[in-house]
Amino acid sequence: MGASSLSRLSQAKLQGRVAVVTGAAMGIGSAIARELAGLGAQVLIADRSQQGAEQMAHSLVEAGAEARGLACDVSDPAQVERAAQYACQTWSGIDVLVNCAGVASAPGQPYTRCTPDEWRRTLDINLMGAVHWCAAAREPLLASKSGRIINISSITGVISAPYMPAYSVSKAALISLSKVLARDLATALVTVNAVCPGYIRTPMWGELEQRGASPDTEGDVFDQRVRLLVPMQKPQTVEDVAACVGFLATDLACHITGQVIGVDGGATI
Repeated sequence: MGASSLSRLSQAKLQGRVAVVTGAAMGIGSAIARELAGLGAQVLIADRSQQGAEQMAHSLVEAGAEARGLACDVSDPAQVERAAQYACQTWSGIDVLVNCAGVASAPGQPYTRCTPDEWRRTLDINLMGAVHWCAAAREPLLASKSGRIINISSITGVISAPYMPAYSVSKAALISLSKVLARDLATALVTVNAVCPGYIRTPMWGELEQRGASPDTEGDVFDQRVRLLVPMQKPQTVEDVAACVGFLATDLACHITGQVIGVDGGATI
């Protein structure tokens, strides 16, 4: 039994498959791109920054992978459509779509501190960006024998984050989108899942502290929240999230769909 299990794990590869990762020039997206490339996928780095996308793709190529970088504003359906066509023309299809592009909304309470423009911008990128990409990639994913959509949500989509209302709402909507598409695409054997990162230190935490979004704590907001809210008492890393995404992209996860998977040290228990 042990040998068989090890054999299956050793075969969890993505050779010959095409993966698109949005928002992949830095942060979680770049870690996911590296993970998928390491598993053998051909990776399209789609990011608002052309320079960032090309630099990230170049780093993957230098490491022996096949990758391309392309500028793409996910809130613009025309740009998304062109990027999807580019992937299909370059590699004859799309097998894995990872919607990672996202922005943090203005922090602070009450929710009325978030302006209508901030609400629109957050939803346009965090939710509608995924909607646009899922639409543009639908046909190649249906044609794939191993279609995967992996949406990067957040624990704030599972447990409310009143200190960042628009962000929390957009990530909850992304979870709902994942479930709707999972049911829609199930008969075509295309899996759709949401991965919810937990507490990963980003510049956003310093901004929360400066804006006084968490008046009940003193000192470092990030460390306070990890200590108070994460049962494992340790923060997560971008590599932790990437490993989960890599698993979901392989054949080992072919029967996992419509799920919300927290990489959060138990924060959503």
